[in-house]
Amino acid sequence: MLRRILFCFILILCSLQMNLMAQGGLWAHMHGSIGSGAMGQYGTLGVANANNTPSGRYQGAFWTDKQGNFWMFGGFGPWGYYNDLWKLDPITVQWTWIKGPQTITDQNGEFGIKGVPSPLNYPSARTFGPNCWTDNNGDLWMYGGHGFDVNGTQGGLQDLWRYNIANNEWTWMGGSNVANIAPVHGTIGVASPTNNPGAREECKSAWVDDNNNLWMFGGQDGATANVSSNVRNDMWKYNISTGEWTWMKGASTMNSNGSYGTKGVEAPTNNPPARFTYTRWKGKDKNFYVFAGGNSATSRNDVWRYNINTNNWTWISGASQQNNAGNYTAQCQPEELHYPSARMENQTVATSTCTEIFWSFGGFKTVGNPLSYNDLWLYNLTTNKWTWVSGSQATNINPNPGPIGVAQPGRYIGSKGGVAIWTDAQNNLWIFGGLAHDSTLPPPAGQTLALGLKNDLWRFQPDSTCFDASFFSTLALEYPGDSTFCPGDTTSIPVPVNPAITIDPNTDWQYNTDSSRIIFSPTTTTTYTVYGAESGLCVGRDTISFTIVVEPFPIAAFTASPLVSLKTEPLITLTNTSQFAASYEWYFNNLVFATSTDATYNGTDSGEYCFTLIAYNNFGCSDTAVHCVNKLEPDNIFVPSVFSHNDDTKNDVFRIIGSNITLKTFVIYDRWGEEVFSTKNLKEGWDGTFKGKKAEVGTYYYYIEYDSFKGKKTLKGDINLVR
Repeated sequence: MLRRILFCFILILCSLQMNLMAQGGLWAHMHGSIGSGAMGQYGTLGVANANNTPSGRYQGAFWTDKQGNFWMFGGFGPWGYYNDLWKLDPITVQWTWIKGPQTITDQNGEFGIKGVPSPLNYPSARTFGPNCWTDNNGDLWMYGGHGFDVNGTQGGLQDLWRYNIANNEWTWMGGSNVANIAPVHGTIGVASPTNNPGAREECKSAWVDDNNNLWMFGGQDGATANVSSNVRNDMWKYNISTGEWTWMKGASTMNSNGSYGTKGVEAPTNNPPARFTYTRWKGKDKNFYVFAGGNSATSRNDVWRYNINTNNWTWISGASQQNNAGNYTAQCQPEELHYPSARMENQTVATSTCTEIFWSFGGFKTVGNPLSYNDLWLYNLTTNKWTWVSGSQATNINPNPGPIGVAQPGRYIGSKGGVAIWTDAQNNLWIFGGLAHDSTLPPPAGQTLALGLKNDLWRFQPDSTCFDASFFSTLALEYPGDSTFCPGDTTSIPVPVNPAITIDPNTDWQYNTDSSRIIFSPTTTTTYTVYGAESGLCVGRDTISFTIVVEPFPIAAFTASPLVSLKTEPLITLTNTSQFAASYEWYFNNLVFATSTDATYNGTDSGEYCFTLIAYNNFGCSDTAVHCVNKLEPDNIFVPSVFSHNDDTKNDVFRIIGSNITLKTFVIYDRWGEEVFSTKNLKEGWDGTFKGKKAEVGTYYYYIEYDSFKGKKTLKGDINLVR
């Protein structure tokens, strides 16, 4: 029996170890101490240094500026509530103490004059989830939290602050500098200078819309001091230009049960149950998102979307039941039914370039429950799927840091909640501080130092192979604009900045670096499959297939008839024998005279007639054919009937007068049939002599044979010789 128990125990340990080692990326301990209660080192005000580090912190305010630097204000430290301001450069991994006192020397702050910036101003010390925004101009805003007012009274705060980075100045912008102020809701949807959300703690629900308005949701009611069971679900909007608050949605009373409605269906009656210590996102769709949180006894894992245009909520993911165990069944497998267990004081942050992808890390099971998580999740708004990326299903995991700055397999961050969280330009995740499971907060009796507060800085480099292509939508290959053309033509597709591209078949294409396009130039019809994969967290995998149809060139051909004819027979017939053609143009002397399939032409002058046919297919491909014909003058021959050989130089020679003929035979016979003259030269004639003597006057007979355009011809007749 004992052996069986030991065997089961070993199996449990092995299972936990496998959960710890599973991770979709690499953790690196970048800075700070792994131990609890880290005191930190301020260095010189305004000067970055590798040795600088804040003390251990829990639930302070944090931002990312427009330049990608990380900022952090206040929080619960080893000695109590802090109000110092820090900046972290993620490239150099160096902290700079920017403003505010060291440790807890002036927890009341310096409010100055409302609305007036001053280098002397800084907020009072605070913790437990102050709201924080980076507005569209790059200024950092903060509202409420739990801490000290201007008089040193501890309680819920409702003061609104703006920090201008360039001037290094805080401005007290609104709200009271006195603690524990109750809200004034006014009329829902109506802005008023008297409206205010009152003292708020444990919310961190800060969004900025496109009009630079600041939004916040719910949280703990800070006016009822130290009563964590009083939570809200009201939505508020602050107009920076007018300085007025508007109660937009939700109940004006505390502890509303809300209404889930139907999952995925937006409705004006939907409202998330009241909660605190939840987290939030803003999507590329401009909508606001809320995840997890709870009240003093329970926690949740539901995700809600707030549509800023319709002022309606939609429950979109997670369970409606409290304390839901979630679903961890497959790491690195995005699934709609996989989601984190219920928790609070986890932290979420958007990736820097994958605008629809959000991290969620750690948190506590419930308020006051020492069980904390180190699991890391990604949530995609587009697909509504969670991916368990790293960490364990188990709680209270101690860190395994390894060497500073070295990312190694098997290293991992410990379990904790209330951390500060950011992402850098490469989509690496950064986590600072928080409260570990072995904390003593507040300090143990008889001690002034709170334990379990961390100042360790971690970076997580995601492994894109952990993420299914269907989870991400950042890479979308485009189809070619023209997929049918003639041989010798090309078509192309654009290529995103950093993809790895594979093309099958790997022929008849090339990459043009100047245009960042892939140029396809097949000579025959080809079906291509293009595979694309981006690197880094925003891994996008996309595949497209398309067929490029290469239409064959038309073959222009025709016959011309007749090839040779007389000008007195003007009609020339052009018969089209082209192939793969759809339209035609007939040219003579570079002018179009017909566009029909066949054509005719009247050639009334003698000479050569050359015709050009251009044949086109339906895609503009063309081919050309040329043929020539000849128009001739008609043949002409004249044979005199009489001539006189009397040496008067007039009609002394009998000759043929002809044109357009070729003389073959010209013979003259006397009446007895004796040949008296013959020639084949059209220019020669009979001079009326025979054997050197003048021939007798009388009748003679001729025979003529000649070739003309129309073939061989003969003429016979008689002539009279006179003197």
